Amino acid sequence: MNKTFSIVIPVYNRATIVATTLDSIAKQTYRPIHLILVDNNSSDNSLEILNQWKNANETNDFAVTVVTESSPGATAARNKGLHYVDTELLAFFDSDDTMRPTAIADYVEAFSKNPNADIVCCNALYHFINGKKRLFYFRNGDILRNHIYHATLRTQGYAVRTSFFKDCGAWDNNVVTWNDWETGIRLLLNDPCVVSLGKTLVDIFMQESSITGLDFSSKAGKWEVALNKAEKVITNSSHKNKKSLLRLIDYRRIILAAHYKKEGHTELAYPLYTQVMQHSKADFRMRLLMPLVYHYTSMGGRGAATIIDRFL
Repeated sequence: MNKTFSIVIPVYNRATIVATTLDSIAKQTYRPIHLILVDNNSSDNSLEILNQWKNANETNDFAVTVVTESSPGATAARNKGLHYVDTELLAFFDSDDTMRPTAIADYVEAFSKNPNADIVCCNALYHFINGKKRLFYFRNGDILRNHIYHATLRTQGYAVRTSFFKDCGAWDNNVVTWNDWETGIRLLLNDPCVVSLGKTLVDIFMQESSITGLDFSSKAGKWEVALNKAEKVITNSSHKNKKSLLRLIDYRRIILAAHYKKEGHTELAYPLYTQVMQHSKADFRMRLLMPLVYHYTSMGGRGAATIIDRFL
């Protein structure tokens, strides 16, 4: 008999599109499933839609729990949903994306074949508003470095053992943006056994209204919270390559500063740029490379990580 698999989805003002996401969960070939939906104080009729969908789709092997969380932010909603998880395995998902039918079955099979696994990852196909698509694949090798660069442990891209996730501190309610990036760093610092399926199991759809948004300046200050938290947990860790990882955090800072400048907000860029250069006073490579990355990216250049990774 199969064990129940839990899925937690926060929902905020997604009344017109959330049913598409939920329908993709209902089409999963795996059973039993416990779907936990957390309305995050929506101002539209999302909560009504969730309850209607629950009434229409809940079965004996497909349980649906609908709860509310008044504290703003997806992290608070995910933690509220986590409170209702009593299964060995779970996945978090977003309310505007879709799972392919075998996603949960593939996750469970991978955990079964790899009993020491803490995290199982997949690829995701990203759909831009303009119709273009891009494959986000899970990067093997030095997984933590790759994640700091590319956020490979994105919310929709993995399943995890519940006990391991809780032991790593769950979601930080103070990290509003880049929260999956910050959470992924904490997970990977705990040296998990990670299995990559090498399959594309989810589709991510860009929305004009989202946590990350379409620019950086409008959420200035919030990105910095994630960067500062990541720096703190790495500093407090016992990772053997701590200094190198902290250089990568400063790389992310300089990239953010460059985006601020590109968007015409040098007043936002300057404090970050200054902070990185202060950290680099005793490191010749950083003092040389970071200004180059800053100017290259602020002029529209892409792929700086590929160019400078060998030096960091």
